[in-house]
Amino acid sequence: MLKHVSFLTRDLPATLAFYGQLGGVVEKNLTTEEGYHRAVVRLGGGLLQFFQIEGESPAGNADGAQKHWAEHIALYVPDLRGLLPVLRASGVVVTRDLQPSPSGRDMAFVQDPDGRQVELLQADA
Repeated sequence: MLKHVSFLTRDLPATLAFYGQLGGVVEKNLTTEEGYHRAVVRLGGGLLQFFQIEGESPAGNADGAQKHWAEHIALYVPDLRGLLPVLRASGVVVTRDLQPSPSGRDMAFVQDPDGRQVELLQADA
């Protein structure tokens, strides 16, 4: 199940204003412990998450794939601890191993076949 889609932005206030014009409602707008500017916008039934990180750009790499962890798709999965070894065995690259998310859920990051980051979060039982 999709949790959110996350992107880097050069100008968080302008991004929030743009999505606000499209009917988005800002649910979070804060600075993380790491000093990143982070906002979450509810748009329709989904969530968009934006990070403004000094020194980081939303531009893609030469091959077009985004490699920064802030650019990712987040999915809830029913058995993350059981799924990770299966993914590894099939050759999936794990970029951030199992650890607690900021909300306390188990999470990990993997790459899809095109190098996009996919955040996997333990779904509620």
